[in-house]
Amino acid sequence: MTPPRFNESSYAHFVTTKTFENKALFRDEKYCEIVLKDIDFYRKNMGFKLFGYVIMPDHLHLIVWWDVEAQKSLTISKIIQSIKSHSAKEIANYLIKGRRKPSLSPYSKAASEGSQLPDGYKWVVKGKVHTPTKHKIWQPSFYDFNIYSEAKLNQKLSYIHWNPVRAKLCNNAEGWPWSSYQFYLIGEQGKIKIDTI
Repeated sequence: MTPPRFNESSYAHFVTTKTFENKALFRDEKYCEIVLKDIDFYRKNMGFKLFGYVIMPDHLHLIVWWDVEAQKSLTISKIIQSIKSHSAKEIANYLIKGRRKPSLSPYSKAASEGSQLPDGYKWVVKGKVHTPTKHKIWQPSFYDFNIYSEAKLNQKLSYIHWNPVRAKLCNNAEGWPWSSYQFYLIGEQGKIKIDTI
């Protein structure tokens, strides 16, 4: 892969964001699919490049880049807020109703609204019922590391792809379906498109 143009104003971003209270929501593949669909939608519509990702049970890593000269108003905060806000709304709807609601498509007018479960929703964790008044899907913040070289990009890609192995979720990186590893291993697009420059 040809790396992006690294300079003082145009870094790739290695982003980590966690679920609220580290809930292992993404052990359920339905929620992984929701997050991937939203990442792909905003990649296309906001114009950033996705170089890598992994969805872990309680967090998400992304590597994204965009041409800051061509898109001066785009920020990493706008990208992550859009993905988290809409995916939270869809996941909350799925948790409550057991299905996705068509009007919650990222293409709907309300795509960026809402990021928490409604009042009275009950979490069931290990047989214990929790009834918070407001329970969020994502933690409000995220971690952003600027990738300033091709070597650092490769290091971060390796880190995210081997994260499931280190967490003992699978025996090798190719055994985890929720990452971009297959693209780098055999060059085939997986569940969502990985960009190159």
